[in-house]
Amino acid sequence: METKEMNVKCGESTDSFEKLETLCEKEAQKLAGTLEIPEQTTISVAFWTNGRSELIGTADFYKDGTGNVCYDLDFSETTL
Repeated sequence: METKEMNVKCGESTDSFEKLETLCEKEAQKLAGTLEIPEQTTISVAFWTNGRSELIGTADFYKDGTGNVCYDLDFSETTL
């Protein structure tokens, strides 16, 4: 399985973590609607804050069994 990587900037390091999670969810939903993902490929996206660039979380995008683009958000490696 092939993995590709991307980065997205959203929010500020001074925003609440709840706000940052919401921003990441919205960005992930937008990406899911626009990404062209070949079968057997995962695209890993890191979500960073603007300015000081703190890691908010990551998401893995992939196609499910019906061909829909899905994602799993993970905030466990945040640097905030």
